[in-house]
Amino acid sequence: MTSLSARLPEQLRRESQSASCTGCIGRSLNLCGSLTDAQLPELVALGGRRQWRRRDILFRAGDPITNFFKITRGLVAVSRTLDDGRRQIVALRIAGDCVGFLHTDGRYTFEGHAITDVEACAFSRRRFDELAQRYPALAAATADALVRAQREAGELVAAMGRLRSTERVAYFLAKMHALYASRFGDSVTVGLDMNRGEIGDYLGLTIETVSRSIAKLKKRGLISLPHGNEVVIENIDGLHELGNFGP
Repeated sequence: MTSLSARLPEQLRRESQSASCTGCIGRSLNLCGSLTDAQLPELVALGGRRQWRRRDILFRAGDPITNFFKITRGLVAVSRTLDDGRRQIVALRIAGDCVGFLHTDGRYTFEGHAITDVEACAFSRRRFDELAQRYPALAAATADALVRAQREAGELVAAMGRLRSTERVAYFLAKMHALYASRFGDSVTVGLDMNRGEIGDYLGLTIETVSRSIAKLKKRGLISLPHGNEVVIENIDGLHELGNFGP
């Protein structure tokens, strides 16, 4: 039998982690949002907080799935390697989003790497599935998150199929603006944490084409570049129109 004194440190750790959830931007989103304050410690207990440095790998495609992650800070690119060795970024995830959940025969379907320094909560996939069986709201939130991820992937494929290079970059900037606005509030400034190569991997463009397209958007007066990693949206309606983006 486990003594009370042996249980106390673990109980205090869970309470401390749950308390930190109160100020987390992801508390009301997807998985966490489906649980009450009383239920949340059970989810927190499935893992712990993890940190990665910029360019670190969170998980690799083909590796046995162990944990999945809910981002609390930073930007993560979800990608796959094409037959010719090129990388294709299929999704971008920020604070409040989950990554590493999809698997194929028990192995990660995609790779996740940190575009910026990243912090996330790690959850044991096996233990999570057991918890979701006990809480229907958690299972429903998981299904909803997967549906939204598939819808976003379909929207990206459709956009890349109909847009030319400069229009693709406009779509990308409009999408990032809307994504950050949904979590952190509207702002005319978008932190461009991705380099030109990573943007190209997301949009199916070369580095040179991305650079030329950004220059064209600047020349049109749709954006300005006051600093190396910041884009100021000067004309959001024009950016939406050019990128055929509907938030």
